[in-house]
Amino acid sequence: MTQPEPVAHYLLGHTEHELRRLDIQGTLYSDITSRAFVEGGLCEGMRVLDIGCGTGDVSVTAARIVGPSGAVVGIDRGPAAIKSARQRVAAEGAEWVTFEVTELDDFHRPTEFDAVVGRFILMHQHDPSAVLQSICRSVTIGGPVVMIESWMKVLSSGAHSHPHSELYDEIVQWKSAVVRGAKADTAAGGRLRQMYAGAGLPDPECRLEALVAAGPDSPYYEYVEQSVRSMLPEARRLGLGGYTEETVSGLGARLRDEVMEVDGSLIAWPVVTAMARRP
Repeated sequence: MTQPEPVAHYLLGHTEHELRRLDIQGTLYSDITSRAFVEGGLCEGMRVLDIGCGTGDVSVTAARIVGPSGAVVGIDRGPAAIKSARQRVAAEGAEWVTFEVTELDDFHRPTEFDAVVGRFILMHQHDPSAVLQSICRSVTIGGPVVMIESWMKVLSSGAHSHPHSELYDEIVQWKSAVVRGAKADTAAGGRLRQMYAGAGLPDPECRLEALVAAGPDSPYYEYVEQSVRSMLPEARRLGLGGYTEETVSGLGARLRDEVMEVDGSLIAWPVVTAMARRP
């Protein structure tokens, strides 16, 4: 399988806007994430490792499942994201959740955890199978390995809204171009089975899911605007036009107005959940 070239940095950065985007993302994908963790084998009392934890949403979701008798450790390369994650769990009183700033390649805790989880992290890795294989060494034999990845490429055909939204199509194509330009994988969700196989894991149970955003109060409109805003520095680095700080301001409201005018709906980025156990 041909892999993307190395990514020198996380293309969305760790700005205040990006941290806000991550918080909204947590709300949008909360049910899918929780369901995948339970069906994947997480249960009360487990020690769970969350890779690429960001602002801690996935870690908190896992913590609610394992409870105070368990433990969750979230790791991320971004100090700002980890600071936000620590504030979040402190506010929730989830003392059994801790966070560490570290690169995935530097994290080695052989068989210390009962399970490993991650969301939207393998798409940013040059060799996702190697990363998955390495991180799984920290999991006990038989422990659940549950990964959730975006399949952005699914929306590129234009089958992403009803009635068809020209503005949303513009946004989808622009975001996909930025992600591809940064050498991240827009089809990571569709490749999860191959990633697991390359990591020496059993063939995972996979499921494709997507949210349908509609109505005036959906948080997805703001999520889209914050996503575009977070991608602007990378787009400039790549020499891609399309949006500026000025034109992105109010983008979510414009998208909402277009959708509401025709009583339409949007398909959010589809995701694939993969569940297997370490052999």
